[in-house]
Amino acid sequence: MLLWVLVWGWGVRPMRAQEEVVGEEVGETETSEEVAAEDSEADENITETGSEEVIYRLESVLEEQEVGDWNGFNGGRKLVRLAIDRGAPANTIVLLLLLPLVATLVSFLHYVFGLSGYGIFMPTMIAVAFLATGVLGGLLLFALILVVSMLCRVFLKKLRLHFLTSRTLNLLFISLATFGLMMVTSYADLMQVGQISIFPVLFLILLAEEFVRTQLLKSKNEAQKLMLGTLVLAISGAAVMNIRRFQEMVLLNPDAVILGVLVVNLLIGNYKGIRFSEIGRFRKAIRVKSDV
Repeated sequence: MLLWVLVWGWGVRPMRAQEEVVGEEVGETETSEEVAAEDSEADENITETGSEEVIYRLESVLEEQEVGDWNGFNGGRKLVRLAIDRGAPANTIVLLLLLPLVATLVSFLHYVFGLSGYGIFMPTMIAVAFLATGVLGGLLLFALILVVSMLCRVFLKKLRLHFLTSRTLNLLFISLATFGLMMVTSYADLMQVGQISIFPVLFLILLAEEFVRTQLLKSKNEAQKLMLGTLVLAISGAAVMNIRRFQEMVLLNPDAVILGVLVVNLLIGNYKGIRFSEIGRFRKAIRVKSDV
């Protein structure tokens, strides 16, 4: 009897140990899968046309929605599905629907809050650039482009070159500086080098050129005000565009997005009230009605 207890005890112990090891391996596998999922979400870049993770996520969300027959209110949904069936990337469609929403946000912040920037297209384009590079990487890239552009302007001015040739040399130095920044930040993990295309760089170069031009035509203070306003508007737009649920909502409800943009812009276009940023400026001129 004692011999049987000893044999049973030694047999159960390895089995329990093996079960614990298997449980630990399963837990580690689940943890690694969760970490990989979080990393894939963090590495998603909706601006990339060939981003398989983003396209798969958006198309999966789209497949869960039932459209039904055409009833006059789901024409946009049917057109979106038709475009995707014909090969159009889902993330490109989402970006096309997000652009007027970001422009609406820029208009709202300008006319209601008084936040000014370089028009409507420049903040929207910079928002897309920040979406591709990340806000921190985009700000570093823009700071580098701006510094190089201003230094080149001072240096090339002494050479008395023609305008187009000086702009060409300026672009050369900006390209070299951008390449150097990409190499440095690849070691510091400040920017995802593999996800940077030429278009965000071109958008940031346009903003830097607009800043220099405003300095020449108007004043340094006006240029700084417009540049900071453009960056704030662009960061706000990029933050909105980067929300996953917002991307999915836009893809699932294109009709509501189009109608909402029309209605909101009609309301903003007829807004005649004072801007929030000007309340302090005109505080003394505002009449407060008091009960007599």
